[in-house]
Amino acid sequence: MHGRVLYAFRGWIAFIAFMDLGTAFRCYVEKRSFLSQNPDIENVDMDYTICRLIGMYCIFKAIALVHCTLFIHHKPIVIIGCSSIVLTMVLYSTEALYFRSTTMHFYVIFPFLLNFITLVGLFYIPRRLRLWDPFTNKEDENNQLIKQMATFKRRKTRKLS
Repeated sequence: MHGRVLYAFRGWIAFIAFMDLGTAFRCYVEKRSFLSQNPDIENVDMDYTICRLIGMYCIFKAIALVHCTLFIHHKPIVIIGCSSIVLTMVLYSTEALYFRSTTMHFYVIFPFLLNFITLVGLFYIPRRLRLWDPFTNKEDENNQLIKQMATFKRRKTRKLS
């Protein structure tokens, strides 16, 4: 049962990473940032520079989340994924509420909620499935692979005799 939950959650994280790549693509295609819906901002060139920076950040976040998807059983990788999600949530909330460079619209609220759900999942699911317990992974992965290859070689030599 926990394998299904883990694979579904890995798919969810990959979906969030794909959405970040889409956001990065939008940041490079559009001349105006999706965050700057404020009509008071007049300097489009400066706005495009900020949009490119957000695009680069979204690419780095997508890379971190893909690594988090593949290596969810390693706690430091999950912490890097969580920190990238927290930084994104801080960016959206400060731009909307503190700096008032944008209004609360779909392009701010929807990613914030998806990132919040993902962050809760990253805190809950690896602990619930006990992926980080030191007693579940007593042996190193390399040692397990060496043992599997040794049994494979024994079977192969027995068949040849």
